[in-house]
Amino acid sequence: MMMEIPIFIVGGFLDSGKTSFILDAIEKDGFDKKGRTLVILCEEGEVEISADVANKHNTKVVVVEKQEDLTADYFSKLAKEYVPDRVILELNCMWNLNELFIPDEYLLSQTISFIDFTTFNVYYNNMRQKFIDLLKLSDMVIFNRCNDLDALASYQTNLKFVNGSAQYMVLGEDGIARKAFEDPLPYDINAEVIEIADEDFGRWYIDTFENPKRYRGKKVAFNGMVVTSRKLDKGTFIVGRNAMTCCAADVQLYGHLCKGDLGKKLKNKNWIRIVARIEFEYSDEYQEEEGVLYPESIEVIEPIENPILDLR
Repeated sequence: MMMEIPIFIVGGFLDSGKTSFILDAIEKDGFDKKGRTLVILCEEGEVEISADVANKHNTKVVVVEKQEDLTADYFSKLAKEYVPDRVILELNCMWNLNELFIPDEYLLSQTISFIDFTTFNVYYNNMRQKFIDLLKLSDMVIFNRCNDLDALASYQTNLKFVNGSAQYMVLGEDGIARKAFEDPLPYDINAEVIEIADEDFGRWYIDTFENPKRYRGKKVAFNGMVVTSRKLDKGTFIVGRNAMTCCAADVQLYGHLCKGDLGKKLKNKNWIRIVARIEFEYSDEYQEEEGVLYPESIEVIEPIENPILDLR
């Protein structure tokens, strides 16, 4: 059986710190003592990996100028020619990331994306889809050159709706990565009934997945939209909010299963004010525990002023 070659993808827009990170890994992480490293560069910025550094640290560097050249056959050719023990792919994020294909002889180990916070707002507002494609691919997102944690924190809900499973870090001037988001919750987690304001629904929804222990067995109250389905048991429904992360075509529902309608005979797209106990139960569909609501009171209300969460 052929051994899989671990491949690490380092993504980010131009001059976001990708090559500097790769250089640091090559020079300080002892890769040269653990076999040969192959670096595939899909763009060349101001920082370069010199031939002297590459030779000193048992590293080979190849440059790919066009996405159509990055084929399965090309990956196989590189594996045979260089026999690497690991591969680092520095990705050009202007390429179509949805068409990136890693062949079977490679094991995708981790995808790390770098964001230069000094230009983040420009990319986020003007190249939203490219940015979202990058985030969706990432296991870890590192914000470089970020000196305003409060400004970064304002994007927390938006970013985590795009990719809630990624780690978000800030790279300090000392070269140490720290958690990017540690701001306090906008509601009282210790209240007898946790009141979720309309504008805080997204923050709460994300946190129920990241920190289920905070909410297990507690009561929450919020406004949400009912979504019914024939696939659900009688009297059960989804309650949540529609959210837009990129454009109008990207609107999708984010909500929790609610077991019981208290005899209200709710209709699809009714808006309700619900007070419910939240528990976490294993879902066969998602192969993990999911938040489930057990209602204590339900009141049908008029749609709220801003029914769609705008996370653009």
